[in-house]
Amino acid sequence: MARQVEYLCNTCGYTYTSIDKIFWIDDKGEVIIKPLVMSTSAESANASVKGFFAKYFCYECQKFVDKFIIYKKSSEMEDGEIIQLLEQSSENSKIIQFDDAFQKCLNCGGELPSKADYSFALDIDGEFHIGEDDYDFSNGEAFKFAGVYHGYFCSKCKKQINKFVITENKADLSDSEIKEILNEHTNDLTIFIRRDFDICPDCGEEVYYLNQNSTCPSCRRDSLTIVSHMMVD
Repeated sequence: MARQVEYLCNTCGYTYTSIDKIFWIDDKGEVIIKPLVMSTSAESANASVKGFFAKYFCYECQKFVDKFIIYKKSSEMEDGEIIQLLEQSSENSKIIQFDDAFQKCLNCGGELPSKADYSFALDIDGEFHIGEDDYDFSNGEAFKFAGVYHGYFCSKCKKQINKFVITENKADLSDSEIKEILNEHTNDLTIFIRRDFDICPDCGEEVYYLNQNSTCPSCRRDSLTIVSHMMVD
């Protein structure tokens, strides 16, 4: 089922409707975007590439940016081919992101299956936690930064690859500060990715997913409020 929400700016009357959507690439190479309902889930079941679709807004450029998050892909399609098909699908600016679980070996380039997935966090006392059953990783007020760890091992190169995806950075630490902390708790090959915000591909400023209390994209004087909410199937 898809969640559909309609927003209104009480100052200028601007309306905006969001609905959960998915996308897939069919056997003809066409990019299809539809609401996430039972019929589209069935329609996309055998697609070689599929994922989530959302629209973000850039206040600097005053326009929407399409975001594609790929969570399934065929080994027969190269990443570059997927990106090219998505880029050519429309004239809209796009953010194209492969699911963080995907990873290639940094030495040989082969695709690697994930061997371990854990939550991690640096708490307010400077202690690092990863995959601990007795630690509350959902308590955002109790840590400086947090995210998801993916562990990989390339049997061909005999290399461990550690991937840390930062999803929240409460302490607003710089990239170099986070990397230094993570390097103290890992070894071999480490990949560091920040997912706590998205960047407009045109101007480089942060883009935002519009929701309740977002600044109105039209008048910029008021916040959006929810006027209707429903589940669609």
